[in-house]
Amino acid sequence: MIITGVLKGGDRINESALAMRLGVSRGPVREACRHLERSKLVEFRANRGMFVREISVDEATHLYDIRANLFGLAGRLAAARTTTADADALRAKIDQLEAAASMDDYYPLNVELHRALVALSGNPRLAELYDAISKELHLFRRHGLEPAPARHTSNDQHRLIVDHLQAGNAEQAAHLMEQHILVGKNRMLAEHR
Repeated sequence: MIITGVLKGGDRINESALAMRLGVSRGPVREACRHLERSKLVEFRANRGMFVREISVDEATHLYDIRANLFGLAGRLAAARTTTADADALRAKIDQLEAAASMDDYYPLNVELHRALVALSGNPRLAELYDAISKELHLFRRHGLEPAPARHTSNDQHRLIVDHLQAGNAEQAAHLMEQHILVGKNRMLAEHR
């Protein structure tokens, strides 16, 4: 619900209402909230409850810089491991992204594509760190891709990245993957000026 924008930064999480909505007891909702708190997506406020975390533009900027470098490293490592079958699977995901009718369809597929690109690095710890940073940025990233032209530009970048991964061009893939994230950072900064 946070990733899809149903719950936004600053929203209070009502455990009882959420449990009823999901058709579960409060226990699993409470445990999920604890997990989300460890992931820095929600925060507990004494005597007030659990809230979707808000992050400042400055904090988001720092997280984007870290994410860009992790994504670039993943590209450098993945270029030595990407097979034709891997590249074909990534291109199929990009085609799905291109066909997405709405942001609600596009955004989860985009997250999935980025995870697949990082997984090709063969480094589980890198994937874990990338995923943790990405989760913190969900509130900012979703809005940066709202306009359809931004999504098409992003998909063009995805295709070029896959071409270089398949060709084994480690440095170019790393550069393109890092720049891909920094373009998102710049969109976020422009939106919040």
